[in-house]
Amino acid sequence: MEPEGFLKPDKSKFNVPKVGIGLMGYGFMGKAHTNAYKKISYFSWSWPPPAIPELIAICGRTKEKVEEASYKYGFQGYYTDWKKIVEDPRIDIFDNCSPDNMHAEPSIAAIRNGKNVICEKPLAMSVKDAKEMALSAREAGVKSMCGHNYRFIPGVRLAKEIIDRGYMGKIYEFRGKYLQPYGFNPSEKIENIWYATGTKSGVMLGIGSHVIDMARFLIGEIITVYGMQKIFNRKRPDAQGSIQDIEADESNTVVLEFKNGAAGTIETSCINSSRKNQHAWEIYGSRGSMHWDLEDLNHLYVNIADPAVKEIAGFTKVNVTEPIHPFSDMLWPPGHNMGWESGHVNELLHFIDSVVNDKPVEPYGATFYDGYVVQVIMDAIKKSSNEGKKINIDLEI
Repeated sequence: MEPEGFLKPDKSKFNVPKVGIGLMGYGFMGKAHTNAYKKISYFSWSWPPPAIPELIAICGRTKEKVEEASYKYGFQGYYTDWKKIVEDPRIDIFDNCSPDNMHAEPSIAAIRNGKNVICEKPLAMSVKDAKEMALSAREAGVKSMCGHNYRFIPGVRLAKEIIDRGYMGKIYEFRGKYLQPYGFNPSEKIENIWYATGTKSGVMLGIGSHVIDMARFLIGEIITVYGMQKIFNRKRPDAQGSIQDIEADESNTVVLEFKNGAAGTIETSCINSSRKNQHAWEIYGSRGSMHWDLEDLNHLYVNIADPAVKEIAGFTKVNVTEPIHPFSDMLWPPGHNMGWESGHVNELLHFIDSVVNDKPVEPYGATFYDGYVVQVIMDAIKKSSNEGKKINIDLEI
């Protein structure tokens, strides 16, 4: 018997559709995506949201761990076989947060079972797989999105709006970087270095994919690359004291040429002491300049080079938390800063809106085609480094 005065809401008043979620992977990104799904029901652009995510099932290889994740994250149940989760008729959106080498096959299988699919970046481990994923989504007519969550940070979206409105004039240069510290110490055990263990994807696939997508999102298509990849520590100890060979790239320096004539550089590295997660860029145009840094994600620095008072010309530090800024409906009141996880909330809400209301994922979301293009560019950078020459970007689809 309920206590006196306790009332329950009349659910018939709130006719909000639900969308079934199946999640593959319970690690770092699985937690980030689950957190986003839970927030969407009450922290969306407006009430009601396009749909409320219903956490149907989570999938992982290790029964004890995925069972725990199922309970901890609030899913109705779990699978240990990904071939089962992609067939579950209750699931509308298959969310692939598994390791890089498990992106392609389960995502394609889900698509062929009529699921809409979001897959974390990099889209695949090879151009061949990325191409098949993009073509499968196109042929099936389902929605697809590659998890480039930084497109959904207010400062980044505001920067795109500034460029698209012409306030920057002709874009001359883009300088992007993504720096982390994990491998700077040659004595660091290999188990603690994400890019050199597990799938051994390397720095370019792991975080370089983000910078390349950011360059395309803000500036436009990349037509040539000239790259240099480095491995500074080719031997590392493991936890048992043995010495392991390192084949994954640790550092990348790349010169870019854009279709619109702009020039660019990209640096990606995991041997940068004191850097935690610096994803940053600078843009220079004929009418001004901008810069942004993930380690200071609530601010966009803007300079429009036609100041009324030349004595105070320079960058303006814009706190992008006002009601006039992108994603303001997803924020706390002005000045109450957002965090890294909010980009995932914005991203997944965008995808759900695209699925439920049949809206295009692009141009703000990265489709599987965008993920494929990034894969082609990363492959060209590796080829450029091996051959010591500039490589044209040739797309097959």
